[in-house]
This record gives sequence, C-alpha cells and structure tokens, in this order.
Amino acid sequence: MYPIKEVPMEAEALTDWLYQRFVEKEELLAHFYDTGSFPLEDGQKAAVSRQMTLDPVRLCVIQSLAFASGFVWYSVLQYLYCCLF
Repeated sequence: MYPIKEVPMEAEALTDWLYQRFVEKEELLAHFYDTGSFPLEDGQKAAVSRQMTLDPVRLCVIQSLAFASGFVWYSVLQYLYCCLF
C-alpha cells in the first residue's frame, strides 16, 4: 500500500511510477518462486505466518444456509409467478 501523496498526478510521471511498481512486483514474485517465501521487510527478523484452519461444521452450516436461502427465494418467485399467471 502506498500513500496517495506518493502517487504522481501527471500522466507521464504516473506511467513511470506504475512501471516501477510492476518491476517491484516482479522482483517479489521472482524471490517467492525461488525461495518459497517473500523477502523480509526492514526490521523483520522472521517470516510471520498464521495457521489456516477450516472448520468443517462451520462450512456445512454456511452451505446449508445458502441452500435454504436459495430454496426460500425459489418458493417466493414461484408463488409470485403462480399469482400473476
């Protein structure tokens, strides 16, 4: 993320600035593909990551609510269709 004050307003300067961000992104990706992790930022001693957990019960509840919502909308639209025709 970059502060808006750093982003140039003139078209040519903005083009150069965007090109530099693209080069920066490509360097980060090249480092990631070579090492499997992004480079550490200034003052950072180790890469910090958090464990990703997926709760199967939570996922089933969310999917059930999505299906129930779809059924309710189907019923409402079917009722409206039957009332109109």
